[in-house]
Amino acid sequence: MGKLIFAAILLAVGMAAYRVFAKMALGMTTSPRDATTANWLRYASKGALAAGLVLPALIITFSTFVIISTGHVGVVTQFSKVEPEPLYEGFNLVAPWKVINQMSVQIQKKQGKFDAGSKDLQAVHVVMGINYRLQAKTAPEIFRTVGIDFESVIISLAELEVLKAHTATYQASDILHQRAKLKSEVQVDLAAWLAKYGIELREVSLADVSFDKGYMDAVEAKQVEEQRAQKKVYEVMQSQREAEKDAASALGKANATRETAKGDADAVRAEAQAAADALRLKGQAQAEYNARVAASLTPALIEQQRIAAWQEGGSQVPQFVTGSGGPGFLMQIPAPTAKPPAEK
Repeated sequence: MGKLIFAAILLAVGMAAYRVFAKMALGMTTSPRDATTANWLRYASKGALAAGLVLPALIITFSTFVIISTGHVGVVTQFSKVEPEPLYEGFNLVAPWKVINQMSVQIQKKQGKFDAGSKDLQAVHVVMGINYRLQAKTAPEIFRTVGIDFESVIISLAELEVLKAHTATYQASDILHQRAKLKSEVQVDLAAWLAKYGIELREVSLADVSFDKGYMDAVEAKQVEEQRAQKKVYEVMQSQREAEKDAASALGKANATRETAKGDADAVRAEAQAAADALRLKGQAQAEYNARVAASLTPALIEQQRIAAWQEGGSQVPQFVTGSGGPGFLMQIPAPTAKPPAEK
């Protein structure tokens, strides 16, 4: 619209200059000097007329060509009335009296520090950053209802309210331990809030979470005490493990000694058993032998053995024996006849 007004001003100025120069040329006398000046004034009037016509025409012509930059949309206003459809990136033809306002639909980064409170009334200081983008189809409505500075009007307020609502449901110590959960909850609710205005939330980051110095000192002291307690527990557990290790070692040695003694006793027992089995087998063999010998001793064999024993001892076999038939009974035993030696 501004270009159209500027073109109209140029046209008016050109026409006015044309009229002025033309009147001045007509008012000149017919002297040679005045004739030269009149000619120059006529040329000037024609130049002013040409400029007053050509320049506005060029301005109006080029005003109909609009190039929307990459990652932007154009919001069209006609006499301050916003058109519902945006212009998309690239070359566009528009009426010269329409005004194009470009708005970025690229992903934007916003970061700020917010003060909130926890469930146990501790002050919480959060540095939160977000990535967001304006949806192209909702850009005209945002421009009409909020304007170009929608970030400070909508997003900053939504960030603070959503963050305060969620930190108030956590104890201060839980905020540190459940930071990921808090971040997820804030992102879900903040995305829903901004979606109502046609703003897409891509990511939320809780870059830093801190508390007042007094609370941080108390937390640090508590952590030191917990570390000391954990160290004591570790030392006790280490002592228990050492005691268990020593007990296991002693038990192993005792078991080894017992197994060794058991092995020696088993060896002695086995040796004694073997000796007893040998004696038993020897006795059985001797008994079997005696039984066989007793079974083989006939009266004739016994008599023969007796005679052989007498002869081996150098004694003479008796020639007479007395019997039990009564007094005066005497029987002559015939002496064995020696075989003469064989002649060689």
